[in-house]
Amino acid sequence: MSYLVNNIRRFARELATHPQEIPKRIGGALKVKLATGTHELLAATGAGKVVGARYRGRGIALMFHEIHEDVEAGLRMGCSPGQLRRALAAMRAQRRDFVTPDEALARLADPEARDFVVLTFDDAYRDNRILALPILEEFGAPMTLFTPTGMVTREIYAWWLGLRALFLQNEAVDIEAMGQRLVCGDGPSRNAALRHVTTWIGTDLDRAEALKATFARYGLSLPQLVAEVAMDETELRAFAAHPLVTIGGHTTTHRFLSRLDDDTARRDIADNKAWLENLLQKTVRHFAYPYGSAGACGAREAGFVREAGFASAYSTRTGHLFPDHLKTPYLLPREDAGAHQSAAQLKNRLSGVNRALATGFGNPIAGLI
Repeated sequence: MSYLVNNIRRFARELATHPQEIPKRIGGALKVKLATGTHELLAATGAGKVVGARYRGRGIALMFHEIHEDVEAGLRMGCSPGQLRRALAAMRAQRRDFVTPDEALARLADPEARDFVVLTFDDAYRDNRILALPILEEFGAPMTLFTPTGMVTREIYAWWLGLRALFLQNEAVDIEAMGQRLVCGDGPSRNAALRHVTTWIGTDLDRAEALKATFARYGLSLPQLVAEVAMDETELRAFAAHPLVTIGGHTTTHRFLSRLDDDTARRDIADNKAWLENLLQKTVRHFAYPYGSAGACGAREAGFVREAGFASAYSTRTGHLFPDHLKTPYLLPREDAGAHQSAAQLKNRLSGVNRALATGFGNPIAGLI
């Protein structure tokens, strides 16, 4: 045991002293997927602070979705109130101010401005109002709710909610489009099945659409599932009136924009903005892509967002915010602080280490690539 501990300490010292050597020492595989032990090691030692220094931006945008009292019952499709509170406390400890997206753009342009954090929540889940808002009030922290029209009108094809219901309600599920039968009789197997199908879908719109037959065969009503978890028009109007809340755009249908033709993608973005502004009688200035990876949105989609009249747009590319992002304000990065994750993984996202690891110690500034 002492041999192992001494080796870990020696490795940590080497990481702290020569971070540029990490890719050579731990291999190219970490550029794609990092071992949990690496996150734990960097979070627990001074090496993490050194590695993250280059990747720590003037600002950071944090992404959340659902907030669950029982994360396991929700198949980890969200985080606990405790994780949200820990993330906010960590931002305060970093002496970052909680700001709106408008203020974020202003601070990136001002070399004298204090460091900041933008809190974003996607999809208009009702628990954002019930569970998240009281915590935000404790911290005096504004938040932006990126809202797809279809979640509020119950017209969205929420395949991810359908999958969760499938695996929660059945001990075995046949996915015809995959040609697979997935056994899900306990928590770990349900979680594994959900991740397996989600990974299979990737950014393929056709694969997501192919699940409709499965949902129908198991008697699932997606509009009902959406109604159980998402705000309606009355709730959204009331929520938008809160002084800490900003509403942002998130498309009409919550589809993979990169898989839509030009006209359809443009309408999906612009119609959502018009619908929200009509409902709320407020200008909607900021946007988040429903799927924000490099395969789901890029320069074309950024152009459509700009044409629609938004001031900025957030992706899901990992990274912090730097002044250089003002050159590409329609593909701003966000760190996923709302996914179920270990304390070490969360710490590394907040410190900049996650960007370093995910890119193989490449460019700190996330953008088109």
